[in-house]
Amino acid sequence: MEDSNEEIEPCRSIGPHELEAVKSQAIIKLSPVQVPAHFKRLECNTNLNLPPLNWLTTSHSSHGLHQALYQSAGFASFRLGQMFPDCVGEVDVVSDAENIKQLLKLPYSAKSAISMVVHKVGNTLLLDEFDIQKYLLRKSDDDWKWLRTFILEHILAYGEEQHNFCLKERSREALQTKNLLSKFLYHSLKQTGNTDYDTNAPTLLTSRRASLPIIGPVLPEPKIEENVPDPKSSHAFNRNVVWTFEDIRMLIGTDMPIFGGPNRPCISLRLRDAAQPINVLTGIDYWLDNLMCNVPEVVMCYHLDGIVQKYEIIKTEDLPYLENSQFSPQVVRNVAQNILAFLKANATKAGHTYWLFKGRNDDVVKLYDLTTLCQNQNKTTESERPQTQQQQQEMNPFTVPVGMLLYSVARNMKNTLEPITPKTAGNIRALLDNCIKLLPKEQYPQIVSSSHYILSDLHVPAGIDPKAPKFNDSPSLFNADDDEDEDDEDEDAEDYDDEPPLDFGHDKYYQSAAQSGGKANVAVRHICDALRDFKSHAKQSKPAPLIASTVDRCKISLQHISAGISCLQYFNDNQEEKLKESEMHAKQEEKQRILHEEQNPNMAKPFNAIPLPYEQLQLVQPPAQAQSKKRSIKTKSKRSKSKELATTNSSHKPAAVSCNQKLSAKFNSQHFGSWNVHLKLLLLEKACLTYATLAEHYYEAQIYGSTLRAIELACRCQQVLNKYMANVVSQQSCLLGRAGDCFFQISKHWSAIEEYVQQYEQLDEPTCQISDELAQELEESELLTLAPVKNVEKVMLHSCKCYEDALEHAQSAESNELLRRLGNVRNELGLKYMYSAQEEYSQMKRKKEAGSEDHSKSELDAKTETVAAAAEPLYVKLTVNSYDCLRRGIEAFTAVQDNVNLAFLYCNMGRFMRLRAHLTMPNESTIALDTQKTFYNEAFNYYEKAKDCLDTRKANAELWDLVQWELSTATFTLAKQLQDYSAADKSSLAEASKEVLELLQKSLRLCDVEHAGARQVLYSFRSGLIHKRIASFHYAQLRGHGVCDVSQLPKSTLQLCKYHYEKATQILESLKEVRDLLVVQLERISLHEFLADVSSHAAQKVKQMQAALDICFQCQLIFGHVIDSNSNVTTDDDEFIAHLTLFESRLQNALKTLIKLLLTTGKDPKQLSALYKRMYMETLTGKHGIGAQQSAAESISRSHHLHTLLNRLKAMCGAQLVSD
Repeated sequence: MEDSNEEIEPCRSIGPHELEAVKSQAIIKLSPVQVPAHFKRLECNTNLNLPPLNWLTTSHSSHGLHQALYQSAGFASFRLGQMFPDCVGEVDVVSDAENIKQLLKLPYSAKSAISMVVHKVGNTLLLDEFDIQKYLLRKSDDDWKWLRTFILEHILAYGEEQHNFCLKERSREALQTKNLLSKFLYHSLKQTGNTDYDTNAPTLLTSRRASLPIIGPVLPEPKIEENVPDPKSSHAFNRNVVWTFEDIRMLIGTDMPIFGGPNRPCISLRLRDAAQPINVLTGIDYWLDNLMCNVPEVVMCYHLDGIVQKYEIIKTEDLPYLENSQFSPQVVRNVAQNILAFLKANATKAGHTYWLFKGRNDDVVKLYDLTTLCQNQNKTTESERPQTQQQQQEMNPFTVPVGMLLYSVARNMKNTLEPITPKTAGNIRALLDNCIKLLPKEQYPQIVSSSHYILSDLHVPAGIDPKAPKFNDSPSLFNADDDEDEDDEDEDAEDYDDEPPLDFGHDKYYQSAAQSGGKANVAVRHICDALRDFKSHAKQSKPAPLIASTVDRCKISLQHISAGISCLQYFNDNQEEKLKESEMHAKQEEKQRILHEEQNPNMAKPFNAIPLPYEQLQLVQPPAQAQSKKRSIKTKSKRSKSKELATTNSSHKPAAVSCNQKLSAKFNSQHFGSWNVHLKLLLLEKACLTYATLAEHYYEAQIYGSTLRAIELACRCQQVLNKYMANVVSQQSCLLGRAGDCFFQISKHWSAIEEYVQQYEQLDEPTCQISDELAQELEESELLTLAPVKNVEKVMLHSCKCYEDALEHAQSAESNELLRRLGNVRNELGLKYMYSAQEEYSQMKRKKEAGSEDHSKSELDAKTETVAAAAEPLYVKLTVNSYDCLRRGIEAFTAVQDNVNLAFLYCNMGRFMRLRAHLTMPNESTIALDTQKTFYNEAFNYYEKAKDCLDTRKANAELWDLVQWELSTATFTLAKQLQDYSAADKSSLAEASKEVLELLQKSLRLCDVEHAGARQVLYSFRSGLIHKRIASFHYAQLRGHGVCDVSQLPKSTLQLCKYHYEKATQILESLKEVRDLLVVQLERISLHEFLADVSSHAAQKVKQMQAALDICFQCQLIFGHVIDSNSNVTTDDDEFIAHLTLFESRLQNALKTLIKLLLTTGKDPKQLSALYKRMYMETLTGKHGIGAQQSAAESISRSHHLHTLLNRLKAMCGAQLVSD
């Protein structure tokens, strides 16, 4: 027969259309059959009662006709949800198309019965037909006993007959009609010579759509028998369609055959009895089928007793307006909207099983919450015998499939949605929380632990930087989510507002589940109208968005990690048994394959060419084949009972990394043997990242005790990961580096050590459980401990140890920063040892001095001293440790070429050498001056190295000034030591003197008095002291010549001596340094006295002594400063008082010497001798002798006396000048 569908006449009995058409769109998600099938028009008088040759064939050429009429879909929504988890939560309803049609025809079929189970998964409702006879009344008494009892007692008790709940027509006439339709469809299938088809097309129940790329780690998938309540069902829909009907989105499965031809590529076929008119239910059925599949036309084949009479073609939009079967599409739309509103208003609890029921001839559709009823049943039986969780799960066969679907949907959302907004994260959290509540962890530990892992990853996502964690909870994203929600609610409100108001009087046609004790109902006669009461109920509470602080996120993540680890104990119960079963199953499959090949040899077919063998030079296996081959090989290998893991690249990156490059632990079940170790490592990996993030937060908040605890646990987690996985990117360097920082900060804030210890010892329950699991995985010797101790030295040593351990695991890029931090701690520790050694040495010296004066010690003290003397002094050990720390610090900064810090370390090493120059070792009585010079020269070298590192003052002015000051101090100190304590013989005295002078001049050059700063005054004071010492040096040289006449003295030396004394006087007087200024003036007086002694002429002698007297008069400013400021001179300064006494004596001596010289020479034209006598007599009036009382105010009172005395003497000189 030839295809002649162009001759099909259009239907003429079509009434007027409504102005407003309903909106419908269908998108095919997956279609395992070829569409459309080639349509063949049957000739008139074809006998359809005769079966065609291809009838009920299941080949691909049958286009799925074999299951279009005979196979039951079962609980199809669960299979659809598992196949398309990305749709669950996005669509309103998931169901078989037949269930949708049955609900939409509800107002037109009052005599029909409805029995469906409803489940809520996110925002999606799952609808499935629930055949009471099949699943309850025909099964054994033990299956679903509580539900059977409930139905018999509450549902069927008032029913008329058993057919009140019979859902399907099972009469002989109905079966004959179905067989006739099946034969007609096979007759209409045109056989073509092209039998090519896609051999990879999925045809089995387990076939899924092409999986989306998964970025996260591999997680277990639910088994087939756990996905659906009826795992034995093998029905797969011909088409899986996302159907949008007005504003309702549905994921449906349909088996409607679709045909096509050259002129009409897409039509549906219907067989009608020409003797019977089409009724409304049939018209709605045809119309909805075409809408669900986007089929534009339907071809009607009319027959009489199975004999084909004629064909008619009707457009889909004309179906509602056929004669005798007219219906309003707007009414069907209202029915769909209001049934959905009714279900969403009452089926609100995720994980609960609801039963939508309507008996034949019933006027009310009732919705029962079976889960609540089951719980009530359990409460009544608990007193008699307690039930286990497993028994409770078996009472409701939908609990596990719902839980598995919740898990699959949440996992799909987590892996495919980018970025995860707070709203999405809240939805995923709600799904997984309900999944964990539904699934017993004893039976499904892999799913429950995986759920906990996903929840932990939701709060602390993989790939974040612990130092600066960024979560997708920014205000912009959150506000965008809120705006979308508000827009959706506004649209819903507008939809309801558009409906006309209805007044049903006192007829209560709707009752909520809360008011009816777990049951809600709606009158059938009102379904087609707008149910305004649903408006308030339809606004369900949505899951709260996931917005939390960093600490809260980490703590919640740790709670889920702990809960996931607690599930791992249930893996080992039947692990070996499951492995054996899988091996036996694999062996049986292999035997069946071999037997099949033997019984069905691969014979040549007459009309098929035999392909020549051909092999590529380079065989490239497809990924799927390569994996299958790999699995088959590994299946034969013996599985080890010990814990083994494959090489994996799973790791987290605390440093800033690309967020798209997430963690992925590659798992091979055949190699691991189970999911136990894999999930444990995933959880510990997440714990490592969480603790690292928590540690960074605590560190920023200066909660150092908690920081150490978090780092300790993170390091232990990393140890376990390194133990099991090869080539894993270790984060030990980052963690230990932060631990070193933490110990160092504790040493700086040592006053709060008790608080830090308490913080470290605080453990919450999740941390205790994770810590116990880590202790089981690691040997006791492997357990890293970072407990803070109450010893600052040990804390700083811990810091160094952490840095050194971190360097062993660090990459080259991280090593430089770690070396800098290690060098910093080494420097601080070296300084601490240095100062401690200095203090210890000072205490030891004081004890020795006190011991030499006090000889009345007890024998016990003597023995203690003997033992202490025999042991190595503490200051020696501290000195060695200080040098070692500073040396290793220099090595660290040299390795990273950090010149600034290196200069600082060289400066501190110079300071150490200065300290070492003054320390006496146990085998030395006193330290030699040459030894001091050696150490000081070492110090000079280090200071010069520091300046070389900085190059110029511009590099780091503050550090440059510090080095300059230290170098100046060291030079000046050494010069003082050599000048004051040099015991050189006459042969080397000239060299020693020259060295002292060079050091003093060098120190003077190093005094930076030009740059303003904190040390400018100190530099000025030091320069004054240096000028004084240089002058004293020249004065000593003058006295050492041993000449008898002033003319024989070297004039240059005398000039330098006077110059430096004058500079010292000028500087010290400007700084008001009265003590040193008085010493300088006394030395100047002594210089003039010396010059007077060596002068040969009396006039010269008088001149020199008058110069000394002038200097004495200049000292009046010194005493004035002492009186005015009362500072710079301590009340018990015996040295200053002695200098005051000496000054007074030198003043008297100058006057007395002048009197003698003038009287001896006889040349006194101005009668100065009389003036000097009167002045001398004045100095004797009220004289303070050397043996005067040493009171607290002695220095001030003596200064006041001298100031007054000099004032009177000046007045006497002035009066003499006036008289002359």
